[in-house]
Amino acid sequence: MDWRLNRNALVLGLGLAVGTGWALAEEPAQQPGKLAGLELLTQGDQRADGGKSTEAEVLYQQAMEQLLPGIRHLPFKVTVKRDVTPRDKIRDVLLKEIAEDSSPEEFRADELAMKAFGLLPKEMDYTETLMKLLTEQIGAFYDPKTDTMHLILEPEEQLKKKPGFFAKLFGATGGFDKDNSKTVIAHELAHALADQHYDLHALSKAIKHDDDREMALSALIEGEATLVMMAAQGKDWDGKATADLPSEALGQTMSMMAPMLRMIGGAQISSVPPIMSEPLVFPYLQGMVFCARLTNSEGWPGIDTAYHNVPLSTEQILHPEKYRDQPDPPTDVDLGTLPSLDGWKELTRNVMGELQIGILLKNQKASKTAAAGWDGDRFALFEGPQGKLGLVWRTNWDSEADAKEFFLAYAKYQQSRFGGDDVTPDATSVTREKDGAIYSLELRGPDVVGVEGFNKDEQSKLVEAAWKAQLAMKVATPVAPPESPKP
Repeated sequence: MDWRLNRNALVLGLGLAVGTGWALAEEPAQQPGKLAGLELLTQGDQRADGGKSTEAEVLYQQAMEQLLPGIRHLPFKVTVKRDVTPRDKIRDVLLKEIAEDSSPEEFRADELAMKAFGLLPKEMDYTETLMKLLTEQIGAFYDPKTDTMHLILEPEEQLKKKPGFFAKLFGATGGFDKDNSKTVIAHELAHALADQHYDLHALSKAIKHDDDREMALSALIEGEATLVMMAAQGKDWDGKATADLPSEALGQTMSMMAPMLRMIGGAQISSVPPIMSEPLVFPYLQGMVFCARLTNSEGWPGIDTAYHNVPLSTEQILHPEKYRDQPDPPTDVDLGTLPSLDGWKELTRNVMGELQIGILLKNQKASKTAAAGWDGDRFALFEGPQGKLGLVWRTNWDSEADAKEFFLAYAKYQQSRFGGDDVTPDATSVTREKDGAIYSLELRGPDVVGVEGFNKDEQSKLVEAAWKAQLAMKVATPVAPPESPKP
């Protein structure tokens, strides 16, 4: 139920400009690849200074294909294909990717789910808003389905304007920016390098109907690329200094930066609902902190291990200790066969996860702690007469206390949407009614069931069915990494 780009093959070219700039290292280079790479960077700068930006980008790519293996300790198996996409064609590319990956019915169901939860206004044109947001923010992208790095060609008039926030994060100052170009290429080639060894498209395809898990995979992919990009910016060509960057300090820095992104990140990102903006930056910022936790303890091979044992939830990204130090795999909730209801059609089932529940409860004072005890969930979305929407949602929590905290926070959220009385601290159930529809919430031990939007008889049947859901520990879906370059 996220904003869907994570299910597509595109990997956005966002990043964080941290480091000491792009001046060439003064110490002598030892590896042949490093010597060749640094020479190619110099040649690229010369082309750029002479106004030959296209030639410069070709040389920057060749340079990074020599330099990134030294950082990441993985070789490129083949040269990465390169394409240039005009900024005004990005919308067409995005729509094509969505059409290839999701049917119109699936895409619509994702939109309606966000609206049913109150995460999007009912009147919002989601597709149009999403396209405006992404075309504003995309700096480049790597497509693992075609093994191609796509750089963005800006129109001449745009090059004369001041860059937006995400471009500034790359260090852009306007016009053709050498440092910005090298940063973007380093980030996207890091994706290509990972793809050649771990087949990113296959990893994504192995995850179905679990947006939370897709977001966790995205955080691993983007977090790795952002760390590699930082190493390149800092001229850390063997990757050691970057691997040792303390994850705790990075986490504190990212926590301070995240709230500013909506304010200064451009017209679109500052105006869209949090469910569209926060998942956009989460994989880069929080994913980088997660990957730094891995490299702090095991060096870059820690990330290699993570590709063989992909994190299963945003909970494990938000709390890296729950991934490896104190493993806490999420609970898989199977709602089974729900009762068929006259006039109603089930559209989709999916997972909210800790990240999206935290966004959902953002206006509640206890939102962070109320979402932090998450252990698993699954919802079913229904569409009924006159476009009515209904939800059946079973959540599982680490403890009864965590379940209680969520129950009280979500009951308060329901009250803000549907009215009625607030619940007392000792309550275990609440039922509200608005426009003839019932909105109920019930707490039993470490589990909470919510059923919303149906009449009283329908609601009773669905609550009973939701409590019969099967719970089991979620396990990773193994995906064999490619032994040779993908065809």
